Order: sequence, then structure tokens, then C-alpha cells
Amino acid sequence: MTYACFECGSEVEYDYLIKHKLKCTKCKEKRSNIWVKKRPPVTKTVIAR
Repeated sequence: MTYACFECGSEVEYDYLIKHKLKCTKCKEKRSNIWVKKRPPVTKTVIAR
């Protein structure tokens, strides 16, 4: 799962976050509440009759 930093927008994987103890290496913030999950885009299928 990919996570994005609120402060700078950098995207990292969950394993990377755990390895660096939730610290963003680009903007040097170390808080757990600056990370948000990036969800993959959802494709919608429209069935026409």
C-alpha cells in the first residue's frame, strides 16, 4: 500500500515508513498523522441495455 505525505506530497510504501519510524525523509517531519493512504483509481463499468 502506498502512503503520501500531507506536507510535501512524497509517496512511499508502508515498509519504508516502518523502517524510517514514520519520518518523511523529504520534508523531515516525524509524525504519524501526516501520512494518508493512496488508493488505486477505481474503474467503473457501465452496463447498457
